[in-house]
Amino acid sequence: MGLTFHEITDVNDDLLLHWLDLYEVSFPPEEKLLVSRFLWLLKPDILEKPDCHLLAVLDQGGEFVGLMCYDIAHSINAYSLWYFANVPQRRGSGLGAACYAEVIRRASEAGADLLVFEVEVPEDSADADISRRRIEFYRRQGAKLVRGIHFTQKIGDHTRRIQMNLMAHPLRPIPPADVLEVLKNYYGDDLRQVGEVSLE
Repeated sequence: MGLTFHEITDVNDDLLLHWLDLYEVSFPPEEKLLVSRFLWLLKPDILEKPDCHLLAVLDQGGEFVGLMCYDIAHSINAYSLWYFANVPQRRGSGLGAACYAEVIRRASEAGADLLVFEVEVPEDSADADISRRRIEFYRRQGAKLVRGIHFTQKIGDHTRRIQMNLMAHPLRPIPPADVLEVLKNYYGDDLRQVGEVSLE
């Protein structure tokens, strides 16, 4: 597909404005970090911050077509996909699968055990059909819905707490019990087990 994955590392990067514009229109308000958080992540003088990566996706003509944001959780040997969106006119073109594959490639090359991320609970979302299709998209890429847990997300003081599903993409054979331990270590008290854990 001829994509370029440009990492934004500076607040003066011209692609940051495109990245932030797409971010603003692509996610529900209760799932969005404040924009100031991304600016903070890009400040060079901050030492104690997540190993977070902001990627601008460019097509073969150099046009901005998507964004990704992922965190490397070194202590649990996992990657966490925070945000992932493509411009509306390119959805359904295979771009999403190519972008997701790039995150998987990076995580695999780094020797990570898992890629983890949150997805909306269809019954609680504004558009259940879109939420279901999103889950099925990730399943086609190899991710699994984690069952037997209850997870609530609160991004910050500006948002309400909401229930979300968690998905895990194993990068090596890993039993559900070990997946649960990784998730507990990453999400902390926001996650609790409510049944037998399985990956579907």
